[in-house]
Amino acid sequence: MPVRRPVPEILGVLLDNARVHGRGTVRLTARDLGESVAFDVTDEGAVDGEAARLFDRGHTGAGPGSGIGLSLARDLAVSLGGRLSVTGRRPATFTLLVPVRQEEAGPAGGG
Repeated sequence: MPVRRPVPEILGVLLDNARVHGRGTVRLTARDLGESVAFDVTDEGAVDGEAARLFDRGHTGAGPGSGIGLSLARDLAVSLGGRLSVTGRRPATFTLLVPVRQEEAGPAGGG
């Protein structure tokens, strides 16, 4: 499966966010779900408050940042037909779900 260009950008935002705002070890895992791939970025911190607000443009929470990264990452995920969400509060986990586009195979055999 070729990596689609926005995926590394989205994962970069999530990893940087975990490094700046999280605690402890940062983990990136990938899960094959058949028709999609899930990328989980987890750190040892916690998500407090309303998780959906983290994706609002301009929302910075605690610490440094401009409040653009997670909003942009979510928009990129949607542009791929996927989604980005908070899937764990303690430990903090963000999941990027990306559909896998299978290329249609031509007819078997030939003539």
